[in-house]
Amino acid sequence: MLALLLVAALVIGLAVNVEAFLSDYSHQEGYFGADSLQAELLPADSHVLGTITADNPFSVYVVVSDSGYFEGLEGGRVVMKWENITKLNLNITVPDDGYYLVVKNGNVSQEIRIDLSSGR
Repeated sequence: MLALLLVAALVIGLAVNVEAFLSDYSHQEGYFGADSLQAELLPADSHVLGTITADNPFSVYVVVSDSGYFEGLEGGRVVMKWENITKLNLNITVPDDGYYLVVKNGNVSQEIRIDLSSGR
């Protein structure tokens, strides 16, 4: 009986830990049209790890927007950039609010895979 209770407690503990991890994890596979943009607000005061991959070139930018929303690459300050790549291993620290991760597809429509996790 004690062993059964111990196993139940262990399973419940693992389920809670997996749920907490998954809330800070994002997986997206999307079809991007030529020259299209996608912006994701990054959590403030966090460390973001991940990979972004595609078969054809794309670009990734970290943009700071003082207005509180993403208004395009021209309206914000680009603080990091990776251009014309097919894979990015992301490892950045986000200090404040208003940081966006922007994926800009190249001139060929394609699927782009984005896997990100964040922690404090």
